[in-house]
Amino acid sequence: MFIDPIAFAGWAGLLVTGLNLLPAGTLDGGHVVYALFGDKASRAFPFVLVALGILGYFWNGWWLWAVLLLWLGRVQAQPLDQITTLDAPRRALAVVVIIIFALTFSPVPFMPLSR
Repeated sequence: MFIDPIAFAGWAGLLVTGLNLLPAGTLDGGHVVYALFGDKASRAFPFVLVALGILGYFWNGWWLWAVLLLWLGRVQAQPLDQITTLDAPRRALAVVVIIIFALTFSPVPFMPLSR
């Protein structure tokens, strides 16, 4: 199926958004999870790696992301103010970001062309 270049650009933007919102390391999703759960967020990292490893059987690109996160994603960017907790609007915004991740994440972003 061929799509319009503008639709393809929109799809690519959604794909990059979904990848950036993976809840691990220094990706934006990792920052959101850290803001919500603090140091407990680092416990999710092994589960994200295992999930990416399993998803790698459906699309090989997830193995690359698992290796990249294993290499670069173990570090959490610490906020300057770790004492103040999130207020209700910021907590709600973090939940909205997690929902956006769930809506934009694609387990198999590319399908091979069948002839």
